[in-house]
Amino acid sequence: MPRLQAEERAPELESFMAGLRELRKRAGEPSFRKMAAKSGAVSHATLHLTVTGRRLQPWETVREFVRACDGDEEEWHARWQGVHLALSGERTPASAAPVAWWRSKRVAVPLVAVLVAAVAVAVVVLLPREQQAAAPPGPPYPGDSSRFVADVTIPDDTVVKPGEQFVKVWEIQNTGTVEWRNRFLRRTDLPVAPNACRTPERIPINDTAPQQHVQITVTVSAPPTAPVDCRVYWKMVDDQDREFLPGRRPIYFSVLVRP
Repeated sequence: MPRLQAEERAPELESFMAGLRELRKRAGEPSFRKMAAKSGAVSHATLHLTVTGRRLQPWETVREFVRACDGDEEEWHARWQGVHLALSGERTPASAAPVAWWRSKRVAVPLVAVLVAAVAVAVVVLLPREQQAAAPPGPPYPGDSSRFVADVTIPDDTVVKPGEQFVKVWEIQNTGTVEWRNRFLRRTDLPVAPNACRTPERIPINDTAPQQHVQITVTVSAPPTAPVDCRVYWKMVDDQDREFLPGRRPIYFSVLVRP
């Protein structure tokens, strides 16, 4: 499908898409199928639309595009929010007839903002407590940050035998200003599928001061059947399973179970 001409999109959207295309180019211009395989969350067609479609894709889709190109999620989330805000109001065609003052854009936009705010307040007030409590939390601690350092054992796509037990070790760095205490890695694919690798649901992280490195260990049992491609993702949580660093990519291990 031919790419839409830039003039068919809003300038803000075209600039945003051009930036994503440049990000992909700097990542070696991987195919959209390879990007989808790396993401594991969206299809190659959806990723293609992110830089060719008429509309701004949801952040969840753009985030997977950025992750597949090893981009900075926080930077791109801020850019996405700016474009989303710029595109949120309807555009008035240049040839449109003059409108009454109470329908003009200068009055309508603030009025819509007020109405949206009022509705949001009403929804929060009227929602049951259970639904209010279910709202996703933001990062618990400003200045919290991490960096993946290395697979100490079991590189990606290591071949293992059915039923084989092995020990996976990662090394990460606390790159923020917050000391890590009482933290864990939790599997993201709970409940575990029957043909998946078996591990504890949660594994501890040793207390780690800012700028220090820490190694994290998990014992894994491969499924008893083959062939199976086994990839398990993990996110950092506290002892009550509240997630830290929600904008960061999950850590994972990947093995190929073969006879």
